[in-house]
Amino acid sequence: MTFWDFLYRLGPGWPRERGWYALGLFVQTGFILWLIAAYPALRTDEFFKSISTAIVVTGWIGFAVGLRDPSQDRAQVGTALAGFKAAVDRLPPHKPEEEKS
Repeated sequence: MTFWDFLYRLGPGWPRERGWYALGLFVQTGFILWLIAAYPALRTDEFFKSISTAIVVTGWIGFAVGLRDPSQDRAQVGTALAGFKAAVDRLPPHKPEEEKS
């Protein structure tokens, strides 16, 4: 049993892994917005703006990618590999040059 299964079995209302991830992103984004409101000097700090934007954007992109169905990815990769194998099978056999003595 994983930690996530343990939390889920505690009772109704506990989210699965993706739910915890979404909750964490929400809290993280809220904290960054709170920092901006609490410390007005951060509004003009280019480093803070860059880092906070990168943290929020990469988190939400990771969440969107995490919601993808892995079976679709496996099917797409399998189709691509089958195409590559068919292309390689059509190549003429390689005959190494005879060694010159």
